[in-house]
Amino acid sequence: MTIKQAIVQQALTLIKPGMVVGFGGGSTVGELVKEAANLINEITIVTPSPTTRQLATVLGYTVVDTQYCERVDIAFDGCDQLDHHGNALKSGGGIHANEKMIASLADEYWLLTMQERLVDEFDIKTPLVLEVLPAGLSLVMRTVGDLGGQATIRTATNRDGFTLTDNGNLLIDCHFPSYAKLPALNTELAVLAGVVETSYFDHLVTNALLGDEASQQVNQLY
Repeated sequence: MTIKQAIVQQALTLIKPGMVVGFGGGSTVGELVKEAANLINEITIVTPSPTTRQLATVLGYTVVDTQYCERVDIAFDGCDQLDHHGNALKSGGGIHANEKMIASLADEYWLLTMQERLVDEFDIKTPLVLEVLPAGLSLVMRTVGDLGGQATIRTATNRDGFTLTDNGNLLIDCHFPSYAKLPALNTELAVLAGVVETSYFDHLVTNALLGDEASQQVNQLY
């Protein structure tokens, strides 16, 4: 059994019949969706990820849209980095606005990731990502610069042009020389006109399953 499979097996024990379950993006969550197949007719799924939605639909799960979901019993997701206080940075998939909605709806929000992604301080190599309304682009780019950061519009890899979110918005990758005051920085950007959402998850995480490759153990954050 690989360490990723071990994470999935522990996560499976948290899913009970009758639950509304949130599944995010990423390969580990994808494996969890597959392994939960014995509960296909007993749970309802909500997901921010088009890839996960397609997989769940093909497998036969009932998938509902977020706008029709009043609460989620438990949700699973990945992250780029996680600190010891349960704060996380997510950026790769660019679906953090929809991920945050599900995290906020969920009674429990669990991250499934590797032990090395648990950090004492966030690494500035991981950008703070903003989902931005197209009309707010100039304001956001200028403000990030004024705050000492460098903002880059994420471009598409498979076509000429910018990467657009499922909501039709732009993704701005922001690099700062320090994350020492990340909560305050995040708040300032989150309330800026034109910013839909940031990729910093502030105290939304209930717990995490952390796979340690070296020891082949799965640890919990709390």
